[in-house]
Amino acid sequence: DNTNDVFVVYASEKQVKQILSLQIYNRWGESVFETYGIPPNDPVYGWDGTFRGQPMNPAVFVYWTEVEMIDGTTVLLKGDVTLAK
Repeated sequence: DNTNDVFVVYASEKQVKQILSLQIYNRWGESVFETYGIPPNDPVYGWDGTFRGQPMNPAVFVYWTEVEMIDGTTVLLKGDVTLAK
């Protein structure tokens, strides 16, 4: 339905320079997605719920993202994202 089809970091471009890293792990700690040095708010760089080209089963995944602010400081954010069908 083109709603919430990609997990992406949304941020104010007046405050955030770039997303240094976005990493997503399954419940066993296996990395299922990672990307580095991307702009905020761009779904082209987000996770589409696949792993090695195959759709993943619904589950809860952990994410870590390191965000570079305009002033040069970095912020580590973490949480979980639920993949649903």
